[in-house]
Amino acid sequence: MPLNDERSSEMKKGGSILLILTLTLSLAACQPTPEEAIIVKKDTERMVEQASQSRNDEQEAALPDIPQGRYTFSATGLDGQLRIEVNAKIAVPESATMPIVRVERGSFSQEIVTKVFDYFYAGETAYDVSEGLVETKAEIEPFIIDAKRCLADGSYTERGYTEEEYVARLKQIEKIYAAAPETAPASPVSDGTMRMTELENVGDYLQLNVDTDRAKDTARSMSVLTPISWTSANSGFGAHLYYRVYSRTKKGTEYNTQGILRTNGTNLPEAARQKLAIDFDEAKALCDGVFTAAGLADNYTFGHAFLVGDAGMGKYGGNGKELGAPAENYAYRLYYTRIINGVPCFVNTDNGLNDANNGATSLPWSYECIVFTVDSSGLSQLSWSNPVKVVETVTENAVILPFDKIMDVFESMIKVEYEAFLKMWEGNGGEMDITIDKLELCLVRVREQNSEATGLLVPAWVFYGNNKVVHSNGSVSYDLAHGSGSTWNKEPFPVLIINAIDGSIIDLGRGY
Repeated sequence: MPLNDERSSEMKKGGSILLILTLTLSLAACQPTPEEAIIVKKDTERMVEQASQSRNDEQEAALPDIPQGRYTFSATGLDGQLRIEVNAKIAVPESATMPIVRVERGSFSQEIVTKVFDYFYAGETAYDVSEGLVETKAEIEPFIIDAKRCLADGSYTERGYTEEEYVARLKQIEKIYAAAPETAPASPVSDGTMRMTELENVGDYLQLNVDTDRAKDTARSMSVLTPISWTSANSGFGAHLYYRVYSRTKKGTEYNTQGILRTNGTNLPEAARQKLAIDFDEAKALCDGVFTAAGLADNYTFGHAFLVGDAGMGKYGGNGKELGAPAENYAYRLYYTRIINGVPCFVNTDNGLNDANNGATSLPWSYECIVFTVDSSGLSQLSWSNPVKVVETVTENAVILPFDKIMDVFESMIKVEYEAFLKMWEGNGGEMDITIDKLELCLVRVREQNSEATGLLVPAWVFYGNNKVVHSNGSVSYDLAHGSGSTWNKEPFPVLIINAIDGSIIDLGRGY
């Protein structure tokens, strides 16, 4: 387990297996051996008690000694079928203390929505399209004329279409035209005020759906859905805020993560450097501006950034390009996260991630996810879902385990966790490569014991990375975790999470 500071495995007094047993047996609800991942439901009350143990004066001032630089580790399992490579930057918060915070499902207040609305639509007229946008024949006809001209002179290629795709597009426009009315009521102008809506069986929500004049080529749409009662907040339908910029004439660019790399803009490949006409600092400033405008600059912070492109996604990928075809357009994808008392929460790169596998009667609770897409045209998309509401600080300065002990847990449990996974999904025929490039001490939400409505943000070590699976039939999947995968790389996700207080494994799919 070498580090840049030459920490050697000889420093481990005792073995990692013994340590796992010690940590595990300290928890009433954990497994007695490391032969299975430590993911059974935890005693959160006891964890809080453990985290609140008295400190000496020296401990009050700083976290346990954590090395700077990088953590490296290599291992194999299942007779070489599982391969693990870790070369991870160690990231720690600026704060010298780690809190435990009680949270509940949150929402977007009208104040925040109004501020974000004003930021996106400054100087533009936005229309309320909650009931759908009805366009007349007179509004649609120019687009038919334009499409026929493009087919005649071949300029559809400049808009990203093949001839076959553009013929199909024209037929679709003509179909919409045939069904359109001669006249239609004008959509009311919106000032960003949300309206009450009732979703069957889930409760009351506030909703906003706005769009700019779509007679123009470039349009901006924004939608918000946010619960206003405990019943609706706990219905499984979380709050979301979505914004995008699109064209009515040009084919939309669908960015994916094939060939993905972490970036701060300094390591772009030449192909991307030539086509991405915005630097990283400019892109980040656009994203920061949203939180500044909303008055939330102190509540959210930048997490991870990646280069994405419109590379070929294959037959079922959605963008119609052959799998593996090189990208023609590029963008930055920036993920943000909540920050509490100077400590960030884990960076969620999966908008659908929730604890639906918690094995309880409670409804799923999705994790907060904030992702921006910025390309040469500027900020093209924002998806912000499932914010949390801070209820109270349970412990301001939690006692956490030394770094060496956490790494002992990791080195034992990474094999246990993924050997079991590979056996379950592949039997004896598949192979998996795991790569981890970042290790961060942050806050992770777990289900609170005996509570439907609340959770705890607890200190944890998150190992971010990817996995690649070569199946027994020769096919390849990336990021195959929790029973899902894709044919192209996705942004690095939490490969393993270790509770920094008690050394147990946190399973996001279970919520504890």
